Amino acid sequence: MIAEELLQSKGIQYQVSGKDAKIHCLNPEHDDTNPSMRVDRITGIFHCFSCGYKGNLFTYFGAPESPTEVRIHRIKDKIQKVKSETVGIQLPKDRLEWRGGGFRNISEETLAIWDAFTWNVPRFENRIIFPIRDITGKTVSLIGRSLDDFSTMKYYIYPTGAEMPFCPAKVKPMQGRVILTEGIFDALNLWDKGLKNSVCCFGTQQVSWVKLSLLKLQGVQGIDIMFDGDEAGRQASEKAKEIAEKELSNKDTSIDYAKASAQLAEAVARLKTIQKLRKKQ
Repeated sequence: MIAEELLQSKGIQYQVSGKDAKIHCLNPEHDDTNPSMRVDRITGIFHCFSCGYKGNLFTYFGAPESPTEVRIHRIKDKIQKVKSETVGIQLPKDRLEWRGGGFRNISEETLAIWDAFTWNVPRFENRIIFPIRDITGKTVSLIGRSLDDFSTMKYYIYPTGAEMPFCPAKVKPMQGRVILTEGIFDALNLWDKGLKNSVCCFGTQQVSWVKLSLLKLQGVQGIDIMFDGDEAGRQASEKAKEIAEKELSNKDTSIDYAKASAQLAEAVARLKTIQKLRKKQ
């Protein structure tokens, strides 16, 4: 329950004013003839600008709060604010759609779905580039991967220091779950093999409650964490698991390398079968 629903359940008349509700003061000693109190319609924090009476609507009525719901509504507000205030990055007009065939065992079809392109400018030349979009659909950054393994900078991200959302930001859960990987090519490989519920976090330190809450808003109930198998990856997996279990409000998050590998093997086998059938046609 959020504060606005509590006001409605108590039959309190109010006027919407931005993120607040204007009501008659709840102070029993204040004869408020005009609505002088503002209540945050989500958190329930109130303040009378006439008598100075302050408090929390849930505490006032002895009603249980729902921190998760409050947090989700705050995130929704944040999304709307970002959508209205940010312009995003304009994709370069002189970019060229990727036409280099498959890359690193990923089909050209999947690369096209992820809007891969090339751009012959310093820093991005000789790279395959992907636009990274936030939950509102706006491009917030570009990431370019060197086409060879000899570059001193394998990945280049523009702008430098950009806040990277999970990619893709709009997910496609399978049975309520997603597979979380470290890098974009990890997710691309799984996506290409049929596991289109794969998302990447761009590094083990990039998992946060805000990003996980955005997953929850899209129906995600559990996460299979598929980070690198080295010590750093295992430690990051444990940390991500702890955050995910807390933010998704369940204990259904797992680090299941065997399950993910089995899913991948099944998808690869399915893909090979399809390819054989196509050759016979």
